[in-house]
Amino acid sequence: MTQSASPLAAFHLLGDRTRLDPVEAGLRDLRPALFGAYHDLSRIRYDFPLVLVSESPDGSWIKSLTDIFDGLLREIAVAGSDGEEARRQVLALEQTIRSLLASGQKGALSRLWEAAKRRLAGADGATEPGSSAHALNMTLLRARDALDLDGEIVDCDADLAKKLVTRAWQESERLKADQLRTRVARLAQKLSDILKVDYMHSPGAGQPGQLEKAMASGNQAVFDFQAMADILRSKPVGAPLPQSRQRRIRAAISVLQSQHFVALPEKQTASVNSVYRFSFEDCQEALAAFRERLAQMADLVMAISIAELEIENRYDERRHDGIFEQFNQSRLGPGDLEMFPSYLVCIKDVNAAGQTAIFEILRAGLPFKIVAQTNDILDDASLAGGQLSFGTRGQQLAHMAMGLNNVFVMQATSSSLFHLRGFVMKGLASDRPALFSVFSAPSYLGAAAATESRAFPGFVYNPSNGPDLASRFDLPGNPQATNAWPVHQLRYEDTEHNGKVEESVFTLIDFIAADPRYTSHFACVPRHDWSREMMPAAEFLAMDVSNRLDKVPYVLLIDGDNILHRAVYDDRLNDAARRCRNVWHGLQELGGINNSHAVAALVEAQQAWDKEKEELTAQTAAPPRGSGAPTVPHPPTTGPVQKPDPAVQTSPQQVPAAIEESAPTSDDPWIETIRCTTCNECTQLNDRLFSYNEDMRAYIADPDAGTFRELVEAAETCQVAIIHPGKPRNPDEPGLEELIVRAEPFNV
Repeated sequence: MTQSASPLAAFHLLGDRTRLDPVEAGLRDLRPALFGAYHDLSRIRYDFPLVLVSESPDGSWIKSLTDIFDGLLREIAVAGSDGEEARRQVLALEQTIRSLLASGQKGALSRLWEAAKRRLAGADGATEPGSSAHALNMTLLRARDALDLDGEIVDCDADLAKKLVTRAWQESERLKADQLRTRVARLAQKLSDILKVDYMHSPGAGQPGQLEKAMASGNQAVFDFQAMADILRSKPVGAPLPQSRQRRIRAAISVLQSQHFVALPEKQTASVNSVYRFSFEDCQEALAAFRERLAQMADLVMAISIAELEIENRYDERRHDGIFEQFNQSRLGPGDLEMFPSYLVCIKDVNAAGQTAIFEILRAGLPFKIVAQTNDILDDASLAGGQLSFGTRGQQLAHMAMGLNNVFVMQATSSSLFHLRGFVMKGLASDRPALFSVFSAPSYLGAAAATESRAFPGFVYNPSNGPDLASRFDLPGNPQATNAWPVHQLRYEDTEHNGKVEESVFTLIDFIAADPRYTSHFACVPRHDWSREMMPAAEFLAMDVSNRLDKVPYVLLIDGDNILHRAVYDDRLNDAARRCRNVWHGLQELGGINNSHAVAALVEAQQAWDKEKEELTAQTAAPPRGSGAPTVPHPPTTGPVQKPDPAVQTSPQQVPAAIEESAPTSDDPWIETIRCTTCNECTQLNDRLFSYNEDMRAYIADPDAGTFRELVEAAETCQVAIIHPGKPRNPDEPGLEELIVRAEPFNV
């Protein structure tokens, strides 16, 4: 190690800052270099902010503001240059809404729309015909008329998880409530009809006064109710219902109409019945409410069962009276609980006591949907045996819940919730308990960085998908899920203002460097002291310990002027990153990526094949004269060979050529969907050409919905090179010669 690097080695290994230049060593408000492209997110069109739709013609409950405005532009702006001014004006309105939201304004989309419109129009709001203000006003009026939805606008902040899951829960419960409401109202009406028919066949129903009440008020002058009563008395009267049956039916009607689980239509009851609250912020309060309502739940289940038997005239008092006399809340089964609303519990920041309460509820299998939010995964940095531990509190809960085997578990950061909204709805609609463990950073960038760095990776465990782990466990929303760490291209200028591009790996160290609480763990290195002994963090982490002795790891940071710096960090962060990587490797194995068992089986199969090939080659090395051609070796047909998981990443030497995946022979564009990392780059380019399947992996939705240029550009920007543009579908598209050349490397 060089003499100039010795102080850095002392700092890295021992935390000794005494030999460092105090001016150069300070972080001075530096941040990860890959953050350089995101100075002001309010100026960028991406998924956020979101609109929690209150009502929508297509049934959507959430939409991205970007998607909403793209839809408006498709509807009101004509293609080509004629529509350019309208596009510019509508996009200016969208940008103003983003700025208002970033400044702290909140509310519905309609409210922020009007505020943004006023800001664009200026103080005077002049709208004289022919003026630019008038043209702007007319464009925005047309856009407003085309907007067929409204709802609260939300950004990626500490409140997002609760608001988004609550809105999804409301939508999911609405469907369930409609079913229960319809069932209860129908049964109550049919039971009432039984009593009404019974009364109409009774002698009392034929009295003149009762007949007059039953007729419309305008018929008194037309009918002789006394004569009608005399006629009805001459007809035979059927036997009335037994008193016991009448009491039983009236009791069932009373329970059906007075229950508090769903509101019935006003015509079914004298007044709309109050409805229980099912959304809570405390586990104990929710659990107490559930227990208090068990008796009413049992009464309603019994009333529904009695009503259905009575309506079908199948109630047998000798058989059923004893059953229903013994029926109580202890007899309620999973099928009974499914018809009732589920209980939503949103906990803003889970502590140790909260973890215990959540785990007990999930273990009991109760119909609870729990949002367990962690607001800071770096605050619990604790020294255990001299090691730093980060983010364990939030992840431990999800892993424990997954161990129960009967709980839907989803772990994600707030920045991923929109893309994982389909999984959110699946968990809420499931008849199982569900846990949503969410890291909610103060900003989108912080939450996204937690996913990128594997500090808080996302996963979904859904027991309803099948009996095995391969069908139950998935890793959606993690960028470049086949890699230990995501790799990105970093573009910057050197001291001579020459453009440079190099690969930069985003690790846990980079994520920690973005937090000012951990500046003491880093030391900046002046450019003139950069040396060959310095090594990027990802490479250092991948090295064997014995090879690190003359190396010092660093991460790339930038300052407020976007000047690139190297920062060496102490060895405790290195240990934390190693443990973080190991946890991620464990999740990869659960998700079928780099599975050690599959890799071992492939290696064993390859070795068996190599051995057999050598034996066959030796047998045919010196064939007898005139014996003909040597025998051709063939792959082994017995032994531990198994079909490899397509998601397993292995080296070419580990995979026999006989099982390598071949590309389609068609000229149509295609995507290696199974390898998709859900990075959103292609869908943001054209969400009609590219789309996600149910597993949140990209595929070609409509090859005619985009241009060949978009296919080529998507292939060039795809981080894992899985997009294959094929051949142009439109021979008249401009610039095809150049595009075909650019597409060629991706069609191999």
